[in-house]
Amino acid sequence: MRILHICAGWQKWNGAANIARLIAKEQEEAGNKVSLATRASIRKLRAADEVWIHCGWLPCLWWATLWGRNVHWMPEACYDPVRLHFHGWKKWLVGPIERFCLRRAKTLVATCEAEKGWIQSYLGKRCPPVEVTDIKRFFSLPDSEMDALPKDRPLHMLYLGRQHPLKGLESLEAAVKDIQGVELRVVSNAFGEEKEKVWEWCDVLVLPTLSDNFGLVIAEALERGKRVITTDGAPAWGGGNDYGGRLIYIRGFVKGTTEQRVDLLKDAILQLS
Repeated sequence: MRILHICAGWQKWNGAANIARLIAKEQEEAGNKVSLATRASIRKLRAADEVWIHCGWLPCLWWATLWGRNVHWMPEACYDPVRLHFHGWKKWLVGPIERFCLRRAKTLVATCEAEKGWIQSYLGKRCPPVEVTDIKRFFSLPDSEMDALPKDRPLHMLYLGRQHPLKGLESLEAAVKDIQGVELRVVSNAFGEEKEKVWEWCDVLVLPTLSDNFGLVIAEALERGKRVITTDGAPAWGGGNDYGGRLIYIRGFVKGTTEQRVDLLKDAILQLS
């Protein structure tokens, strides 16, 4: 089978693109011929037996639904109500086009049950079938005992990702400012050996997100045996598994006030420090 994956950008820091690569690799290992693209001609779209679309809100993705066959669209939290309100007037303006194209898909693919609900709410009664795929299958997530945190130096806390308003970084910086014995490092772009050095330095990854249905960096941290603090802005991690005590999942963060978010992060950090 010939499978074409389309994403607006394939940068290493792009979570949607990295999830697409994991799925593409799995499909290739199953014997399919898989290719990646940002834009595709009608000829290339028609030649593919399946077309996978990642993310949303862009004309290059709409084009793929018009000409692709057996379209599977994986929107990566684009229809989280929090994100729909961010630059909401732009999304309202092009919303009819987005919904028209989404409804042409054979299947919509969510990374958790919460995202499935967001998609169905956004599209209403004419929503195509929505499947939930388990992205955690690509990672070896531990349930074993943890090593003790170091006591002879400050606790090394890492934020790894884009500095975007929906990532909650301002709340994290405000929380850490009032806690002794904690050192926060914010890293936006790190790859290869540089990224591994960042992970080696890190004791705890913090992703205080307001909208991040999966949060690929959480899986990367847990796979390396790191502790993680995240929020109900990443609902894929709210299933009750704390991965051997490594995961602190903060509920009530997304709907909290700015002050409440800071306090919730303080309480989570103090559990470790």
